[in-house]
Amino acid sequence: MLYCAPMRPDRYELYEAAVQDVDFDLDLFQRVYRRLRGRPCLRLREDFCGTARLASTWVERRRERRAWAVDLNPRPLAWARANHLPALGSAVERLRLLRGDVRRVRTPRVDVIAALNCSYWVFRRRAQLLDYFRHVRRALAGGGLLFLDAFGGEGAMRALVERRRVRGMRRADGARVPPFTYVWEQKSFNPVDARLKAAIHLELEGGRALRNAFTYDWRMWSLPELGDLLGEAGFADVHVYVQGWDDARHQPLNIFRRRGRFENQAAWLAYVVGVK
Repeated sequence: MLYCAPMRPDRYELYEAAVQDVDFDLDLFQRVYRRLRGRPCLRLREDFCGTARLASTWVERRRERRAWAVDLNPRPLAWARANHLPALGSAVERLRLLRGDVRRVRTPRVDVIAALNCSYWVFRRRAQLLDYFRHVRRALAGGGLLFLDAFGGEGAMRALVERRRVRGMRRADGARVPPFTYVWEQKSFNPVDARLKAAIHLELEGGRALRNAFTYDWRMWSLPELGDLLGEAGFADVHVYVQGWDDARHQPLNIFRRRGRFENQAAWLAYVVGVK
């Protein structure tokens, strides 16, 4: 009898399962855009797209939608072509994967640009981030919105290790991916230049682990710095949506509300919206 070893989960599918909630993100984009503009948004660009799951889900939801997904790294783009595009059917014609620098790539003007998972923190110098924001503003249609996310808090600027169990899942082909543990490690933080070095480790069944599955060398940008840079780049306004907190259960809520101020916490998560 021929034995076939089970397919080992790869780091990209585990990342998507542990880190991303694209349905929540897309619902938020649509809700904020409709509230501000009185109409649905139809064209989206996903910067630092990685496996382009956000853009893929966007075009899959409705036939009128189009998306462009941009990343400098060819490997996750190749993974997206092999794993997401085949499942899109005819919707694949409304999605373009582009390899390039998000500060230089040219796309048609879009309603929403998203740079999530703090990916834009790769720009550690002020001039670099300002250049990116200026390019994004030019790429947005009239009334367009830029969505960023950011985290912070009293415990965010130090070395730490956080572990979270992730439920098992099924691949598109029906194969089972067993539960695993997602580990976020902040290796170091330098207050002088706000430089954060971090890594994601993935602990699998049977004692296996993907150490340093993803590594990051970022600048932790503060909310006032982002607001100042977006204003300097020409955005008309900046909105901040902060995640709610359940005091009784001591856990975050899956609700984000626009805030002009909020009490600092051990950790907080926010969306920053640049309004063209």
